Amino acid sequence: MTICILVLAALCLVFLGRTFFRAVGNSPAQTESVSAVSQSAEAGTDQEVPEEPDATPTPEMINLTEDMIHTGDLILVNSSYPYDFAANESSIGLVNIRGSQSFYYQVEKTDYEVAGRMLPSLDQMIAACDAAMGTSETGITSAYRSYDYQQNVWDTTSEQNGEDYARAYVAVPGYSEHHTGLAVDIGIFYSDGSQGSFSESQNAVWMDEHSSEFGFVRRYAEDKVDITGIRNEKWHFRYVGLPHAVYMKQNNLCLEEYLEYLGSQTSAENPLTVSTSSGTYSVWYTSETSIPKPSGDYQISGDNIAGYIITVRV
Repeated sequence: MTICILVLAALCLVFLGRTFFRAVGNSPAQTESVSAVSQSAEAGTDQEVPEEPDATPTPEMINLTEDMIHTGDLILVNSSYPYDFAANESSIGLVNIRGSQSFYYQVEKTDYEVAGRMLPSLDQMIAACDAAMGTSETGITSAYRSYDYQQNVWDTTSEQNGEDYARAYVAVPGYSEHHTGLAVDIGIFYSDGSQGSFSESQNAVWMDEHSSEFGFVRRYAEDKVDITGIRNEKWHFRYVGLPHAVYMKQNNLCLEEYLEYLGSQTSAENPLTVSTSSGTYSVWYTSETSIPKPSGDYQISGDNIAGYIITVRV
């Protein structure tokens, strides 16, 4: 009997202990804490999550027009691609050489003109050549030519030397680089007023080696006759600007070859990089008529064929 009572008492103690711990585990303080956490989580789900800023904003675009294909320092004018007088009417910007030159040098005719944007480079090139030669004999024997002027040159040359000779040395009217205002013929002028042979002078050698430093190229070289269609002319220089003249000289490319290279090998994603004494440039070709505006200093020139060359100073 005594043993039964002791067993019952022990069972009661165990039951009371379990009840006590359950009560403590479900205390009001703990319940309120759990409730508060739950409410906080629910409140958080109701708040708006701010949107992240757009990582790729829409770039500013520039439009390239049909006329722009036919304007600029790199336009190709030869027997296959005529000069577009209408497209260049407002942009050629002719200036009189004698009235605008930064220092005096000989010009065969006082009314000769060139595109104003290239005259400072022409002045610098002539000054550097004279300094290297130790003389003041370098001058201009031909510059901008209108259609009518070129027609007269063609007719006169044909009459005096025959049409085959004219085709070898004179462009058909409308197809002459002289129409651009970016081409000049260089000559030798002696102090007595007579002229010498530029082709036989050391000035010609210096110009061939150094003209690219000023943005000019010797346009018609002997080893490029099959491409240009014009015989060797040591006196004819064409302004194409930096960095193009430097790259053309370094790689022995005439303008036809250079434009073909740009059109087939370059793009905005794969530009040509050219380093010069005045800086580094990225150059590429596009036929698109709307492109993202390049950052920094840039220039756009048409090729006079079907597209545009973008030049950016890095």
